[in-house]
Amino acid sequence: MSNRKDCYLAVDIGGTKILAALVDASGMVLRREKRPTPREGGEEPLYEALEEAVAELIGKAENTSLGDLGAMGIGVPGVVDPDEGLVVVTPNMGLSNVRLGDHCRKTFGLPVAVGNDCNIAILGEKWLGSARSADSAMGILVGTGIGGGFIQGSRVWHGARGVASEIGHIVMQIGGPRCGCGNRGCLEALASRTAIERDLREAMAAGRKTVLTELLEGDTEVIRSSILQQALKADDALVTEVFQRASEVLGHACLTVRHLLDPEAIVLGGGVIDACSDFIVPIVQRIVAADGLAAIRQGGDVLVSALGDDAVLLGATAMARLHIGENPFKKRFAVAPSYPAIVRKKSDVYEIGPKTFDDDFYVTATGKAKRQRAPSETSESELGLLARYDLIRPCRGGPHVLFVGTGPAGERKLSDDARLYLKQRAIECEALPSAEVVEAYNACRRRKAALVHVSQTAK
Repeated sequence: MSNRKDCYLAVDIGGTKILAALVDASGMVLRREKRPTPREGGEEPLYEALEEAVAELIGKAENTSLGDLGAMGIGVPGVVDPDEGLVVVTPNMGLSNVRLGDHCRKTFGLPVAVGNDCNIAILGEKWLGSARSADSAMGILVGTGIGGGFIQGSRVWHGARGVASEIGHIVMQIGGPRCGCGNRGCLEALASRTAIERDLREAMAAGRKTVLTELLEGDTEVIRSSILQQALKADDALVTEVFQRASEVLGHACLTVRHLLDPEAIVLGGGVIDACSDFIVPIVQRIVAADGLAAIRQGGDVLVSALGDDAVLLGATAMARLHIGENPFKKRFAVAPSYPAIVRKKSDVYEIGPKTFDDDFYVTATGKAKRQRAPSETSESELGLLARYDLIRPCRGGPHVLFVGTGPAGERKLSDDARLYLKQRAIECEALPSAEVVEAYNACRRRKAALVHVSQTAK
């Protein structure tokens, strides 16, 4: 790793985990370390966990010390004063009323920028994700709660009191369920995973039959997004009913955002969206598309986060660069990512760095090359079509363009569902016979990924 100051320390402090990463100026995540978030004991245990993660991160990076880094960016849930580096209040962790920026400056010896995680996430999507072509964008993250962030150009809008874009706390049902903020009928109280879990538990307690009983083995205290995804795929009547209602509420919240702010793009992200976007997003898009209010031009598309879990890390990197005067949105500070070349050794043998592949493989937007898992067991796969399922791993990290090697004779095609998956994330696609796609991939200077089919038939 170079010892020029073109690498940054990015930290995502969440309710369950602290994720620290080294990220270069092009947005490549070079290395990451994770620690559980201490929930008790105030800020000191949290500081210790953060320092352990950073020490491990730096210790594993060759020829790199903290002094080699340009700056540090930190995302925290809750109300944050970015000018002061002050965490005003944050739920479920001991950082409320803590000057996190000052502490990290003293501890790590770096310029430090601190911001709300949802604001930072949309900054990341604007820099390198699905909102990169939008002049203005609203991000809505659906997880345990619902958070939001609004960006115009490269500037996050914080509002007069620092609590702008708290989309989770707009009232969608007067007199509705009590929200954690103290109000009733908030979007978060109706469409977050917490709200979905509540509705499911109440229905199960009332005797409704559901596949969740088997999947959870009777323990309904926490219903993870992955379990909800399984239930939706099983066409469970109860889960489908609850998700239909939550998706419709979210759709009308997006319609409200469109009328209030008229952003060029609305980007949906968070754990619930990551797991269940196949079900949720079409409902949201239908509601927004049916908007009867006239407009002077097209726009206001609903997109899905292209960066996923890395949105906060990359947003924190962009924030850190802005903090020290390196605006990553300006050409003079833009850095093209560096990738290992794909080398075709024989008709069915490819090399990427030290790795050799004689079967289907992919290269992610962070430059990691891996063997492609077995084709999806769907009718699309049987017909030689690439399904949405086949694109998920290659597209991790948010490529701007996906190169698809369609086999020796170009026999593989993208299904309509796969094309929709890419469109929702603003990922371009270039599909060519596998021998030809290598040259196109190697020549591309953008943030990119590849999925190459080596054999005549899927293996």
